[in-house]
Amino acid sequence: MDLETPTAGDLKSETAQPSANSSKGFPLGAAAAIGWCVFDADVPYPIAVMFDSAIDHNSRTMKGFCERNHVSLAPHGKTTMAPALFRRQIRDGAWAMTAATTWQAKTMRDAGVHRVLIANQVVVPGEIEWLAKSLDEGFEVYCYVDSLEGVDIMNETLARLRPAHRLPVLLEMGITGGRTGVRTIADGLLVAEAAARSPHLALTGTSGFEGILGPMGDRPVEDRVEEFLDQIVELTHAIEAQDWFEPTPEVIVTAGGSAFFDQVVDRFAGVSIDAPLRIVIRSGCYISHDDGSLHQASPMGETPRTDHDDLLVPAIEIWGVVLSRPEPTRALVGIGKRDASTDGLLPILKKVRRRGSTEVEAVPGARVVEIHDQHAFLEIDPAESLGVGDLVGFGISHPCTTFDKWRAIPIVDDDYRVVEIAETRF
Repeated sequence: MDLETPTAGDLKSETAQPSANSSKGFPLGAAAAIGWCVFDADVPYPIAVMFDSAIDHNSRTMKGFCERNHVSLAPHGKTTMAPALFRRQIRDGAWAMTAATTWQAKTMRDAGVHRVLIANQVVVPGEIEWLAKSLDEGFEVYCYVDSLEGVDIMNETLARLRPAHRLPVLLEMGITGGRTGVRTIADGLLVAEAAARSPHLALTGTSGFEGILGPMGDRPVEDRVEEFLDQIVELTHAIEAQDWFEPTPEVIVTAGGSAFFDQVVDRFAGVSIDAPLRIVIRSGCYISHDDGSLHQASPMGETPRTDHDDLLVPAIEIWGVVLSRPEPTRALVGIGKRDASTDGLLPILKKVRRRGSTEVEAVPGARVVEIHDQHAFLEIDPAESLGVGDLVGFGISHPCTTFDKWRAIPIVDDDYRVVEIAETRF
């Protein structure tokens, strides 16, 4: 099989590789390492950057939130798939990284991460084989179950392999009409019993994901999130009553994307079991935050819902050049769907560096109204002097679908000088 197991080691440092130097947004001349400025003459646009100060602020802020609330953090690495950021998250106290697929888990292990929670079902025999082999080699990895069929597939594969360690699994609670996960407590108990009786699995906790919920009729989204989280608590208590958990060394109860992790902390405070308990939130977008939909939804964003003074700040900007101003109220900038997410809000125009100037200014009275593959359409005040050749900086909405458009992203200081390069592994 292709999932080869690397030698476990300390978190590896990452420097600019040749692949980064040939990535879009990197200087056209000599190989780019550290110290260049994103406004240098040989830099082609568009270019995405992350601010070192914002990343560090967000990482410290989330660490403080977890410490105050006595919960652990396993950031969802699919947001960035950037080993340089994995390294920062682990350094700043993350208990584990979260993956969506076995391939992502392997990528994290290759980067030196020692513990990964796969927040998904694993039902391909070759992938189960990789999990078992990795466990025997000292890599700590978990995955989800939500069906009797899934448990059967795992049993069949593991019976053939006879690994030295049982595979730890979490029972996933789901949402009717939503993604994976059992739909009822009764169904959950059937799967939990099968997992608990398996000689090859260790039922280690419960899980869910509330982030796909929205308002329904007159019911606000917060009420629906609370109801769903309470189901996970009820399922956890029901499994504990049957003595089906096998803490290794603890029971894990986990939920929490980037929008409702405050409610997860509140509702999971009601988990009361005899076994040692670890509550894990899995927010992935906090490390970069954004200027759009996440900023509006996060409990540490535009409308704070925590008792902490520090809020998350946007770390990502995308810079492009004004290509044309064909009409008094229209300007075309060279960024598009290939560069910035469009599944949340459109990019948010924030800054301008006018041709011939070294100053970065705010941009009043202009907004993105449409975006194509390589062009952003700006609606601007006819009196605004924005002209061809000016550089404009955008905030983004929904980091997950911005990171995957870049093979390498410079991390810059507040003067836009590169201090590190974060390569991505999508």
